[in-house]
Amino acid sequence: MTFPCVDTTFFDVPGGVLSPKRQWQWQHRASATGGGATFTPANNAAGTTLFTVQAAWTNTTGVSQRVYAVMTQGPVRYVLDGLKHMFIRYQWGTSSGVAPADPTLTEESRVRGYPDFGSANATPSGPVAAIFVLLEDRQPTASVPIGDLITLPTGQTMKARVQVSWATSAWGIDWYTPAWGDPVPNRVGKVGPVRVDLFSVPMIP
Repeated sequence: MTFPCVDTTFFDVPGGVLSPKRQWQWQHRASATGGGATFTPANNAAGTTLFTVQAAWTNTTGVSQRVYAVMTQGPVRYVLDGLKHMFIRYQWGTSSGVAPADPTLTEESRVRGYPDFGSANATPSGPVAAIFVLLEDRQPTASVPIGDLITLPTGQTMKARVQVSWATSAWGIDWYTPAWGDPVPNRVGKVGPVRVDLFSVPMIP
């Protein structure tokens, strides 16, 4: 078959087999994976960035594409003792254009823990200590879309960026006593790697 029976703008006919051109199909365009971090929770109101992941794709198909991004965040595990308030923060954003700047990030997701059973005298005569408690939480791997569906003309680039950090918003007294021991070795912070994927579907005229 040949044109005009087959519009070669949209189809190829290799060996007589009708096949849609790749630019007219849904397609996985780009992927980036990074991170994975382990830390020991401590008083950290200023926060610490663990890692940043960014994927980018330039539309060279000759056809305007509708592009979207998906973030897959790895599993999270943390262990905290009493009167400690910690959160792990996911920020992300997208940008697009002929020469787009790196995306502006906004906070979109948190994993947070705050075991608060109060405080009491460690012995009848003191000192005051946090009541003994350990909170352990785990979050599974999950995938979520980032930003909106963007129309990307040919020749333009889309970027999607994710940043993972952790911080504390309260850090009370410890339950350290000779009987209970030092809480620091019990504190755990683990964050799995993050993958960012870009996909597109064509703008059919």
